[in-house]
Amino acid sequence: MFFDDLESTLHLVGLGMVAIIAVLNPFGNLPQFIAMTDGVHTPLRQKLFRNILWTALLIVLIFLLTGSFVMQYLFRVNLDSVRVAGGLILIVMSLKNLLFSTAQQDYSEYKKLKFDELFKHSIIPMAFPMLVGPGTLASVIVIAEESNMLVAIMAVVASFIFLFILFHFSAMIEKILGKLVLYVLSRIALVFIVAMGVQMIIIGLRGMGVIG
Repeated sequence: MFFDDLESTLHLVGLGMVAIIAVLNPFGNLPQFIAMTDGVHTPLRQKLFRNILWTALLIVLIFLLTGSFVMQYLFRVNLDSVRVAGGLILIVMSLKNLLFSTAQQDYSEYKKLKFDELFKHSIIPMAFPMLVGPGTLASVIVIAEESNMLVAIMAVVASFIFLFILFHFSAMIEKILGKLVLYVLSRIALVFIVAMGVQMIIIGLRGMGVIG
């Protein structure tokens, strides 16, 4: 019985982890982060990425622990409404990134900054909204409500462990895979995020009784 429960919990954590990683889209954000810190020494870049990830993790955990209370008692919306809203956000943001190329910005001044100034300049937009956006926050709330808080927290922590490893070896990964492969992976991930958004909307509409 214990092992069955453990297996079921780990299965839910695994599914949640895959969903969160997909929404975080690390393969799409990694090339952008590297481009934004081009010319910054590798140790400083790694330290910056660690701090960005810690900040993003803190944002997700705070929202995860307080989101249900805010949802139910302040805004008085139910889980199905969050599913529909979160699904729409995922679809719109993913289609925007798929269909429209973002304008290249000049980040050359970043390499001249000291770490504290670099962190202040990069925490927005790197941690929020590039890495953690409204779609991510809605997704973790849905995972917590569908499973339980422990599963959601474990899935979030496991996802960020993966991101810490990925971003620590960012320079090596870019050299091995190349920018083109990372770009293709990010496009594929966006397609799956759109599919996740559609599924969230369908489940939400069914819960509302709008569709059968």
